[in-house]
Amino acid sequence: MVHSAVPPLRVLLVDDEPLLVDALGRLLRRAGLRVTEAADGVEALQRLRDERVDVILSDVRMPQLDGPGLLRALRAGNDPTPLVFLTGYGDYGDHDLLTLGASEVLSKPVTLPRLLAALDRAVHGGQPAP
Repeated sequence: MVHSAVPPLRVLLVDDEPLLVDALGRLLRRAGLRVTEAADGVEALQRLRDERVDVILSDVRMPQLDGPGLLRALRAGNDPTPLVFLTGYGDYGDHDLLTLGASEVLSKPVTLPRLLAALDRAVHGGQPAP
């Protein structure tokens, strides 16, 4: 039996909808990723103090500290962790989120293969799919 030398991708999943976090977290874990969860940007920053992740998957609109605020805080602290936005709202333009430094912006609902590909591109480089 051959074992992969590549460790599983570590994802911080940030969303204020508990049912979505639970369902998406289970799907990502089944796909072989290690998932840590946070309910908003404030909790995400706390988790990042204690744990290293490869990529952040974040909602845009959340209480306390939203996704763009989380991204601004990361970059202000010189944290280069890639961040992929997953949003159900169009009130932030994709271009604005990308200008802030997001790796990619995906709209809910999204297929698991497309989500996994976006996370991989964010970590390993590559262009977003159209």
